[in-house]
Amino acid sequence: MEIHANMETEKQISLEKIYKKLENLEVFMKKFEQVIEDIEFARRTEEAYKRHEEGNFIEMDSEKFLKELKKW
Repeated sequence: MEIHANMETEKQISLEKIYKKLENLEVFMKKFEQVIEDIEFARRTEEAYKRHEEGNFIEMDSEKFLKELKKW
């Protein structure tokens, strides 16, 4: 009986270790997803800045801008 109990205890410890590693992986993946979002935001911001520097933008008064904004 003692051998069987030890095997069960080892299995339990192994499952606990696996569960903890999965929890750590989940935390890592959430952080990684945020990094990917941050990189994409930086890329899009840089593209917009370059277009602005090249003069590729539309000028409008505040009233027209607010009307356009409401369409979104």
